[in-house]
Amino acid sequence: MRRNPFSTRFIRPGQIPFQFSAGHSANELWSAVASPGAQWAIVGPHGSGKSTLLEMLASGWQAHGLTEQRVRLTAARKRESIPWGTLDENSLLVIDGFEQLAWWRQRWVRYRCHQKRVRLLVTCHADCGVPILLRTEATWPLAYTLAGMLLACDATPYEDQLHAIWQEAPGNIRDFFFRLYHWCESCGIYQAEQANSIRQSLSI
Repeated sequence: MRRNPFSTRFIRPGQIPFQFSAGHSANELWSAVASPGAQWAIVGPHGSGKSTLLEMLASGWQAHGLTEQRVRLTAARKRESIPWGTLDENSLLVIDGFEQLAWWRQRWVRYRCHQKRVRLLVTCHADCGVPILLRTEATWPLAYTLAGMLLACDATPYEDQLHAIWQEAPGNIRDFFFRLYHWCESCGIYQAEQANSIRQSLSI
């Protein structure tokens, strides 16, 4: 069966391995967050890989003795409840979209985590006062690399077309993939199911 390589099932967080820049690794981040009393932020613009990184890190918390409790906040869901009653010193509270909380509520969450000895990891689009664990950035080289992985072939013949599509609205890889979905549909570019399986087995 042939499928569009940029279908939602292939580009949602967790399907594509996060690409670390030089000097950073998953082990480094796991160790930092596992430290008692840790409070860290992953900072970056829309579509730069924050949610993808959270999904990748989720696979390693148990090995560090932590149980993750995740809360996802959006402009439409700013009041998602935090399960304080289930959190203890072996818990990691992950808040995806921390900037959706008012500044005073951000401070209250940080205080409660400190009080309960709960580790805290948040994502936000700009500095929110929480120590920065990693900054994510959506660049053309990264976008091109990821597009090649999803196409599961040598993307060189398509480079000019891919770059032109990127330049339509640079800086957001998620939106870039949406545009590539329509590009593949219009050009008749599809991948066999076997190629998709190979792509999903790629590791960092």
